[in-house]
Amino acid sequence: MKCYCYEKDNKFVWCVENAPQDDFNSRGFEKVGDKYFREYPLKEFHWAEDKRIIAKNFARLGASYFLCKGDWKIAMATFAQKCKANNLKWYTTGSISEALMGVDIKPGDIDIIAHTSDFFKMREIFSAYTIEPFVDNKGNWILRYFARLCIDGCQIEIAADESRNEENHLYEPITWQSYDLKVEPLKERYAIEVQRNRQDRVDAIKKYMQQNGLSEKY
Repeated sequence: MKCYCYEKDNKFVWCVENAPQDDFNSRGFEKVGDKYFREYPLKEFHWAEDKRIIAKNFARLGASYFLCKGDWKIAMATFAQKCKANNLKWYTTGSISEALMGVDIKPGDIDIIAHTSDFFKMREIFSAYTIEPFVDNKGNWILRYFARLCIDGCQIEIAADESRNEENHLYEPITWQSYDLKVEPLKERYAIEVQRNRQDRVDAIKKYMQQNGLSEKY
């Protein structure tokens, strides 16, 4: 598999060649002929150097990113360690919250909410893993800020918005592998999985609640 980036018509383009026919996750790329493409307006890059950094990272990390062979626990520990070393405030959302609490599921990716005061600090700290730039959407998306990383083959999406800072949103404290984390509450995760009709995850959460005497809360 060959992964590379280039600029064309005021757009930054990610391209994947020779992707395997089986066991391949398109990650939202569009297939044209025998290649996969994704485009991004050049004007959305706040720092010109990010194009060089991302092109280098995508060439190095793209194959593992698409094949999804990584271990989410290793990726999560790497992310948590770097955040701890740099005193960053962040929280988890999505199915990774369930997994961190001990629910028997494998998250498809790792969804992170950064405190808005620390979002752009992460740009430098995680520059070796960035495959989509740290951007300010300025009201054009549900959450204001967004970036995407690849750590140990796992996709990590980082979003931020004032509404999701811990002063304005509820998170539960947990300890995972000696890290003190804040995660989306299990009750909230359960309701979301029911709403999305993800029965395998609903069943996994029910089993976890029963094993831990929590079923009466839901």
